[in-house]
Amino acid sequence: MLAFLLSLLLAFGPVGQSTPFDIRARDILLLGKGAESGTTYYDVVITRQPSQGVLIKLPYTRKGGTFTFDLHHRMALTPEFTEAEVTTVVEILTGGTTSIGTFPLSGKIAPGDKFRENIVKTRAAELDKYVTPVDTKTVTLDIRPGPQSISIVGQTQIVTRGTLTNRIDTPNARIATVSNLKFEETTGNSPLKKTPPM
Repeated sequence: MLAFLLSLLLAFGPVGQSTPFDIRARDILLLGKGAESGTTYYDVVITRQPSQGVLIKLPYTRKGGTFTFDLHHRMALTPEFTEAEVTTVVEILTGGTTSIGTFPLSGKIAPGDKFRENIVKTRAAELDKYVTPVDTKTVTLDIRPGPQSISIVGQTQIVTRGTLTNRIDTPNARIATVSNLKFEETTGNSPLKKTPPM
């Protein structure tokens, strides 16, 4: 019975597979690479222009697929940093300026918090010395069949320290970082999905 089930699963093939795609983000959005993983980290700016965000050109697909990425707060953890509640909101644009969703990341950041790995920065400016991703949330999007471009843009960041709240919504402000961008194309039907009765 087990052998039959395995042969049935192999006959239907995989449900999805990792598919190459183009990241067309401007060079100035490249924060750097993970020192241990080699993962690329991109800054996300507040904008309504897809070309100014982390722009991604997905390949033509017959059945669509799934696009995922990790979202992080982008913070400067200076020696004077004090505990803060942070909410960062990014938006996904497609088809010009059509929104296909907003995605928040919320959490408490304490002095001395560190990211899971060091980032080898692309810029050596003193201003970027303490900038780092903080926290991680994986965002998953269902992608429709056909060709498609999407752009990850910033919407707002709210930082609360005690009774003081600061809202950042200035155009071109860098509020988030994204990494681990992946696209998995749907290549077949799930073998466990029931066929509807005729």
